[in-house]
Amino acid sequence: MSDENTQLKKQVAALQAELAKKDSEVMTYRQELLKFSQKLDVLMSQIAGDMKLLNQVQKVLAPTEIPTIPGFEISRKFVYGSKQGGDYFDIFEHEDKMKFGMLIASSSGYAMSALFMSLILKVSHVLEAKKGNSPDKILQQIAEDLKKLAAPQDSTSAFYAVVDRRDFSLQFCSAGNINGYYLAPQKPLQVLKSTNSAFSQQFSEKLSLASIELEAKSKICIVTEGLSEVLGTENIVKIMTDNAKNSVHDLRNELLFQAQKKSGSEEPLRDQTVVVVEVKDRMIKLAK
Repeated sequence: MSDENTQLKKQVAALQAELAKKDSEVMTYRQELLKFSQKLDVLMSQIAGDMKLLNQVQKVLAPTEIPTIPGFEISRKFVYGSKQGGDYFDIFEHEDKMKFGMLIASSSGYAMSALFMSLILKVSHVLEAKKGNSPDKILQQIAEDLKKLAAPQDSTSAFYAVVDRRDFSLQFCSAGNINGYYLAPQKPLQVLKSTNSAFSQQFSEKLSLASIELEAKSKICIVTEGLSEVLGTENIVKIMTDNAKNSVHDLRNELLFQAQKKSGSEEPLRDQTVVVVEVKDRMIKLAK
């Protein structure tokens, strides 16, 4: 009996020692987990700070005023997304005052958007030049620069158009998922869309130029991905057709209202930009 008690005590002692060892390992694991959690908190705080900074950079660099273009009425609205951002919009007159450009872009995030805007600043002298390169050549140059700098997951869609008020022509080039919509009186609506993919590390396509002739009382509408993803092309076409006689501001507001109604949220998940341009008349048309 004494031998059995001794053996039992040894077994209990061994189990206690094993348990103590396990407790020590668990304590070490908890300490390491706490250290990892603290490091993760710091990293997330840094990322949040970087995103906030990039958001502020975008707000500072994004244009806030639209120039007055004789013969055209322009309305635009930009709504910040709660989860994803990266829209950019600008309308600018060329050195040749008979021309003006419209540039709209939608990036996968603020970092890519800030990068895109930095490249816009780099080529701004060409964009505004009297005899600057055509939209396809400008976007091709930006696409090549973005390939070298973008992260693997980054992408940017872009739509760049130049209007010449001498002959009321609109030349445009686009890449990715930003569509333009052109509605002229008594004619079917035209969707101005690209067959090119968005700009990214993998982009290797040759961009091309297209053109249309603008008629009096016609409207051009350009929307970014945040809006088109909610409404879809068919709904946008219907809204434009149903509101063909309304002002550019009313049409802009209706598109945003319908997107808000369909999503069921006042705040979109992704940035939304709407640009509506109306050709008021063609009285200033000049002979070539």
